[in-house]
Amino acid sequence: MESQDDESSTPKRHSRHGSYNRRPITRRLTKGPLDLDDPQAVESPPTPGALAAEAAQVPIPPSPFNLNLLSPTTAAVPPEPPSRDFSYLQQPGIYHALTQQDVPLAFRNPSNRAPPSTPLSTLLSSFNFRSAAIAAAYQLCTSSTLPYAEIFFLLYTRLACLTLINATPLAAEESKALEDINSPFYRDAHTGAQLLPWELRVLAVRLQGIGYGDSKRGVSGYYDLARDAREQITKTVGDERRMWKERLEDLGVRVGNALMEMGDFSGAARHFESLRRRDGRDDMLLDSRLALLYLRLGDVVGARRYIEGVKDGNAMLRPLLSMAEGRYEEAIAEWRDLGKSSDSELVTQNLAVCLVYTGRLEETTSLLTSLVDAGHSFRALTFNLATVYELCSEKSQGKKMALAEQVAAGMMRRTTGDEDGTGGYGGGQEKVNADFKL
Repeated sequence: MESQDDESSTPKRHSRHGSYNRRPITRRLTKGPLDLDDPQAVESPPTPGALAAEAAQVPIPPSPFNLNLLSPTTAAVPPEPPSRDFSYLQQPGIYHALTQQDVPLAFRNPSNRAPPSTPLSTLLSSFNFRSAAIAAAYQLCTSSTLPYAEIFFLLYTRLACLTLINATPLAAEESKALEDINSPFYRDAHTGAQLLPWELRVLAVRLQGIGYGDSKRGVSGYYDLARDAREQITKTVGDERRMWKERLEDLGVRVGNALMEMGDFSGAARHFESLRRRDGRDDMLLDSRLALLYLRLGDVVGARRYIEGVKDGNAMLRPLLSMAEGRYEEAIAEWRDLGKSSDSELVTQNLAVCLVYTGRLEETTSLLTSLVDAGHSFRALTFNLATVYELCSEKSQGKKMALAEQVAAGMMRRTTGDEDGTGGYGGGQEKVNADFKL
């Protein structure tokens, strides 16, 4: 027999082996303090040339922007904070080109558009929100040096105008450029004061919740703002303290609205119930909101409880309750009585809608047409009139296109006819095809 080798009979000792040919991990390149490339962007960002071509009809206004127009709290501009660079918000890749595929042909006509020299303030006051959104983005991307307060103002203008023209998905994507609005990056390095305007923070909470597909993110964001508002209430006095209290109440309403956008209507009702005054005093506005919410839920009993609590307040709730219960003839009489004491286009439109349920389509058409002739063009009006055209005529498409042309022409007259740029109710807001059921 052969003996075993001494080396094989001796147990081997454990040893650590070094790593060879391993490449060092390089640090990833970042563009800025808050930049975030989104792989789920809705569309590829435009080049600076495409953005400039889009804004060719809306050049930079010669006069400086009025920072008080949309955000009153930005009037008192704090000193420029040190070591804060917000120029990343001026990158053209953040902002998307606005398509005109959903805009009726009548609104694409250059003769029905605001002149190229129209200032941004006039575009806003005359409800030309699409042109204002383009002008705000163009100003952001083409100005080399802007104070941070004006950057935030233009960004707020851009996002708000996109929301108003039913381009909320685009606004939600662009709001991601702000990333975490509660980050210390947006606070003054010395005083700790918040640099973002309050209105921009409130709008960004909702849009980022939509952009990231997380509705709960929006609700929690409102609670974060509420915490800041409560902190300011304890630090301020007089009118400023009253302002922060109003902001806190507004946030409570926005939380309820966010719950309704999530489809949680019963949760929204419970939330609004929790906002009622604990001292027993009546809150007419909140009671009116609860009544409308219960009508939306189909809870007529709950709605009646709050409508009866609104004594001399919103008189339009009672005819709405009659309509919800199917008592259309009584509702028509109530709307007519209300119209004698209140010359409101909302009363006239609700009366016209009530007449539809009783088969009086000719009278409905006459009432809605009179509102359009008077210069009103809010979305519910044009949509309802287009619906009546579909019910009454086989040639409804031509009538709806004529309606769009009439509204577009009226928009142009209000934009150029008012020296102060005030416009009328419904003003020159650009419409989309859905507003006319085209």
